[in-house]
Formats: sequence, structure tokens, C-alpha cells
Amino acid sequence: MKSRLYPIFCDLAGRKVLVVGGGQVAERKVESLLASRAKVVVVSPELTEELGILEAEGKIEVCRRKYEDGDITGKWLVVAACGDGQVNRQVFEQATEQGIFCNVVDEPTLCSFQVPAVVRRGLMQIAVSTGGVSPALSKKIRLELENHFGVEFEGFLEGLGELREHVKGKYPDAQPKRAEILQDFANSEAFELLKLGKLNEYKQLLDEFKDR
Repeated sequence: MKSRLYPIFCDLAGRKVLVVGGGQVAERKVESLLASRAKVVVVSPELTEELGILEAEGKIEVCRRKYEDGDITGKWLVVAACGDGQVNRQVFEQATEQGIFCNVVDEPTLCSFQVPAVVRRGLMQIAVSTGGVSPALSKKIRLELENHFGVEFEGFLEGLGELREHVKGKYPDAQPKRAEILQDFANSEAFELLKLGKLNEYKQLLDEFKDR
């Protein structure tokens, strides 16, 4: 029976992450990791043009050679995307021995974690996973969610965060009251106002909730 994955979001800021490989797939992984403010180390004899630029700009550390034993030591996370099945298995086995999470791209059986398809709207992230069975289905669902949660959702989430900080200061010892206000705002017409581009009305409604 296939294991049920445990969903989790990791804070990679300042943590060393190893990416084995320097091709297009590795490039996408590196860009995503940098967006999470990870300290990325790439091991590969060759790099894409974009990875070369990131190296020149000092945004990633690069070892221009093939993977060697010990490269994973001291890393918090490992991604293997070199296209060499033997090397990928070697990376996974050594990561497993050292208790380091490892993802081998397109090899679900050689993964201690899997990267889901993600919809990002500001601080909100919606992750979709099919357990490695069908990345194509994950992508399809992600696209549907992107259509449902448009870019205006970023403004809605910012408003919720602003309101949350306001009511925390206004009602420091009244958690039920804070929860009621935030829930009412989430269920209000605020999101629809943003979708319709009625920014002034949205701000007015937000101020009304701050006055409650």
C-alpha cells in the first residue's frame, strides 16, 4: 500500500540546500528554492545560461564537477535532477543514510519528500499533490485553482492581515471577539469588491471592520 504523504511547509530561509544537476529542470528547482531564500549549492559539470548568471551574481554556490560522496554533508535538503539514474540513486541513498530529506525529480520511489504543484497568492499557498502518481493531474488542478483564486486574492489576504494586527491591538484579551471580526470579514463582500475593482469601497469596508 502506498504511503500517505504528510503535508508540510518548510522554512528554508538561510538553510543550505543541495541541487545535483545543472539542466533546465535543475534551473527551475533552483529558482523556486531561491524564492524561499534558501542557500543553494549546485553540483554539476555544466550549467544552463541562467544558472551561470546566478553563479556570477553570487546568488548560488556552484561546484563544476560531477557529484561526489560527501557533497550532501551539512545540507538541510537535497534535490537530485542530473538525469543520471545511477547518480540520482546514489544521492538518495546517501541522503537517507544521513537523515536528510531528498527529492529525486520524476522518481517518486526515490523521494523522502515530494514537491507539490503550488498556487501562490501573496503569502497564501495552495499545494496540490497526487502522491507522485500524476503530475499532469496536479498541474490541471493547479490551473483551475489559479483561475478561482485570482491575483486580487493577494489584496484580500493583505487586508485580512492588516485587520488581524489591528484587532489584536484593540482586543488583546478578547480572542473570541477577534475571531468573530476576522471571520465576518472573511465572509463579507470584501473579496468580491476587489474582484470588481472597487478599491475605494473595499477600503471603506475594511475601515468599518476596524471600528467594530
